[in-house]
Amino acid sequence: MKYGCEICSYIYDSQQGTPEHGIVAGTKLNNLPSSWVCPQCGVGKENFHLLRDDAPVQQGEAPQNIMIMALTKSLWQICGQGSCAVTREIGKLFIKQLKSQGINLNKKSEALEMVKNYFINVNKFALDMEYEIKETHTEIEVKNCRFFGICSHLEDQSVLVTTCPYSNTAAAALEEVDGFRHRIEKTQKDFGHHIVLTPISKINEERTGKIKAKIKQLNEIGEKES
Repeated sequence: MKYGCEICSYIYDSQQGTPEHGIVAGTKLNNLPSSWVCPQCGVGKENFHLLRDDAPVQQGEAPQNIMIMALTKSLWQICGQGSCAVTREIGKLFIKQLKSQGINLNKKSEALEMVKNYFINVNKFALDMEYEIKETHTEIEVKNCRFFGICSHLEDQSVLVTTCPYSNTAAAALEEVDGFRHRIEKTQKDFGHHIVLTPISKINEERTGKIKAKIKQLNEIGEKES
């Protein structure tokens, strides 16, 4: 029988077992040791569900994983391989999508709850996400993340950037609320992440607006000349 992980879609086949992890063929899910966890995201066997024989089997990377990899690699090239620029642009894209759904970002708690709902409750990118807003910074704990493979794959291709969608989007959401850019510090914790977001500089909206207006003006001039 086959069982699917609710978080990362890993499939455990009891007929084959996982000899590479010490599980012999024919071991049923219920008979797996209590210490057994999903090889990809680390959740326990209680987070697996029985798959019907006629259920379609997902091949390759999940669609969200492909989107994150392609988006990060493209922005890495466009932004001149600058990790800060890529991080902010990825976060902004997610925020733009969420705001298009009519979501308002008025308080830090509301912003982070929105990020949690989108990634955890709706899309199940991880098992859980907890956050704590402190006076000088914000701390986030992501449990059992499905993006470990993505981060390793990008790093193997020399894309040295904070690819974590939780940290990118949370930083962009907080920026919408308080107007500060945030430094992202992320460390691996078991099968998840410990993230610290610290405000570092106030965004000069007037200067940003003038730059955008100048770019628009130059583009219009270029169109007329062509």
